[in-house]
Amino acid sequence: MLKHIAAAALVSTFALGATAFAETGAGQNAGLKQLSWQQLQSACQNPAAFQSQRQPNAIRLTCEDTQLVWEAEQTDRVEMDNSRQITASLSSDKYYVIRQDQSVENGISQTMCPRFREVQVSHTQSFSLSCQEIQNFQGNMNDFCKARLDTAVKGNQQLATRTATGRVYDMCAAPALVNEPPKAPAAPVAPVQNGGKAQPGGAQPSQPGGAQPSQPGGMQPSLPGGQIGGVRPSIGGQLPRLPGLAGGNKSR
Repeated sequence: MLKHIAAAALVSTFALGATAFAETGAGQNAGLKQLSWQQLQSACQNPAAFQSQRQPNAIRLTCEDTQLVWEAEQTDRVEMDNSRQITASLSSDKYYVIRQDQSVENGISQTMCPRFREVQVSHTQSFSLSCQEIQNFQGNMNDFCKARLDTAVKGNQQLATRTATGRVYDMCAAPALVNEPPKAPAAPVAPVQNGGKAQPGGAQPSQPGGAQPSQPGGMQPSLPGGQIGGVRPSIGGQLPRLPGLAGGNKSR
């Protein structure tokens, strides 16, 4: 009975020791002293300051890189309505004709709009380093990794793993118009009407049908912040159809 208890206690002790060993991240770093990158540079330069007679060797740096990038996947053709407006007014020494606005057909413009997809680019690589390389580098450990990974991938694009995240941004299907606040136009000089005489009753010329004067150039008035309809573009989000699309036509 005592033998069984002693054996069980030994197994329990071994299990607890193994768990503690794993939780402390011992593994390949068992018995090693933890230093920062700057301390490692100092240890390479002055080993005695770290109670050692030689520089560290067999140095191996592991670098992991994960990027999320947007790439143009395809391009579609889209048709957009142009607009044109003619404004006319007339005056003479006896008569005047009030200002009149008229919209005129102005054809369509064809343009290209891209479709983007998001891609995750991953790359992990280990490098053997010397104390001389560590001492000569100006920057932290992550800066060193970035420089090495960029050089490695530039020489061989196949080192990186590319995976589509499933997020797409189609500028034809979900566009957004960003409108800058229009600059204040110069005050127009009012034409002399009715031979320079005031109109009867001081009434001002009215717009046909009570229409208000349009914005210069046919532009829509923008809301604060240069928004139209209070919508701002966002990558990957659902956006309203771009005003001026010719019936939503697009061709591939």
